[in-house]
Amino acid sequence: MKSKRASSLLWSFPERFLRVSHQLGRVVRRDVVGMTPEQIRLSLDGLARLYPGHFNVVFERTNVNGIPCAKLYPRHGHQYQSAQDAPILVLVHGGGFAFGSAWTHRAFASALVVEMECEIWIPEYRLAPEHPFPASLEDVMKILDELSVSNNQIWLLGDSAGGNLALSGALEWMHRTGNRIEGLGLFSPWLDLRSNSKSNRFSQTDVSLFERLDMIEYASHYLQGKTTENPLVSPLDRNLDTLSRVYIEASRAEYLYPDFELACEVFKSEGLDFTAREELGALHGWQLFPDVLAEAKRSVEAFTAFVKSA
Repeated sequence: MKSKRASSLLWSFPERFLRVSHQLGRVVRRDVVGMTPEQIRLSLDGLARLYPGHFNVVFERTNVNGIPCAKLYPRHGHQYQSAQDAPILVLVHGGGFAFGSAWTHRAFASALVVEMECEIWIPEYRLAPEHPFPASLEDVMKILDELSVSNNQIWLLGDSAGGNLALSGALEWMHRTGNRIEGLGLFSPWLDLRSNSKSNRFSQTDVSLFERLDMIEYASHYLQGKTTENPLVSPLDRNLDTLSRVYIEASRAEYLYPDFELACEVFKSEGLDFTAREELGALHGWQLFPDVLAEAKRSVEAFTAFVKSA
């Protein structure tokens, strides 16, 4: 008898089981244990160390313009003749502005390195609530300042809250410096932080470990009294003319799908050159498991094709 793929097994659980398990997870995390952002960070980083990604990718700790980073690159060289020819990817990790790290996104980054044979930098930007807005955004732009000195083919990527930082950071950095970003990759981005956003009103709690109250809490950790009307917080409200090319994807089943829809509407109205891709039943954060989930593998291949076509 032919065995099922792991990804098929993951998505074959009954809807009732997923709904109850997610509800139980929220109750335990928030009401029983009362996990703080710091505790969530430690838990996620500990689990992530068990999934280091592709063995043929070097994971190197370094510092860029005073910001701790992880640098990932092929162990046995790459296809480009010089550093100037090679695209550089900066991956801004997600995690509600309060958690996530180079560890949690190492496997995803490693898969992209293998596919593209390039280098990827993951900034360990300052996290909320200890470091509220605009600390993380400033850290991302400091990375761009330094890397752009030796390379003019920088792609900025971000998932979830990292997608917000990637889009905001790209727009503001180009505005301040007059330089350009080669392109953007937005993976299930959290772009509307308002408490009454469509994502919060829709609140896909059946397929999400987080719900409306969590999203409002993480937004408040990040903003700490700052308004969501600030264009550095709500990048879709800005002039997007400086963006050259954008890749964006989301799943119809995930919490932030309405943010994806909103972004596509804005990009289209602005006449932007963008590619939008959807999964049907993937759960938020699926891109982080490229060696386990077929959906994640498709994401890596689709984004790689988008970059190469540029």
